[in-house]
Amino acid sequence: MRNGRTFALVTGAALLAAACTAPASSPSAAPSAAAPSSQAPSDQGPSAQAPSSQAPSAAAGAGRLDGAELQARWWNWAASSPARSNPVKDPDGTFCAENQPGDVWFLAGSFGEKRQRTCSVPAGRPVAFPLVNLIADASDCASWMKGAKGTAVLDGRPLTAERYEGSEIRLTGVEGNPVTDGAGSFSGLACGLWVQIDPLSPGPHTLRIEGSSGSFGLSVGYELQVG
Repeated sequence: MRNGRTFALVTGAALLAAACTAPASSPSAAPSAAAPSSQAPSDQGPSAQAPSSQAPSAAAGAGRLDGAELQARWWNWAASSPARSNPVKDPDGTFCAENQPGDVWFLAGSFGEKRQRTCSVPAGRPVAFPLVNLIADASDCASWMKGAKGTAVLDGRPLTAERYEGSEIRLTGVEGNPVTDGAGSFSGLACGLWVQIDPLSPGPHTLRIEGSSGSFGLSVGYELQVG
């Protein structure tokens, strides 16, 4: 990804777009064929799931990450696996545990497809995921966030999403990953709608993630088994 090069990459609850920058020694990534040409965000106002008195508690303890750390860690996780085992491309949850960190459990959306996944989650682990998210420059992040909206429903109860308007992050991808479409380290501004929740009680849980901005939209369901 060269400085000033514009491209778009839909990455499950995620769009990697516009001016990511890299040192001259870093490899360049080619534009992704998966990215639709009509990806410009709409003028629709921002909308996220409104806080609800029924919503399970957001992660509030030691497991809670600030916006910059959360986004940087999630993007690096998403780019740490090649396409054949990448959690964002995962059709059914087979790769849910791929390269998970030890202190938080990340979930992924899709490349815009509807997905239904089954995933085992360790007990005692906070869970975090985006509804929609982007890496771009300040202007594109601002436009993206104007149209960003989404909901997350856990066991029939709505979760509260947080808005992160823009944080500088450093992203390193492995060869063949579908997020950066190439190996190397890149910088960009990360923004999006995010959910963090405290560790879930042992047993089965259902989660539905919906997100959109402009012409991009996703719908992913999870059957989570905790413990």
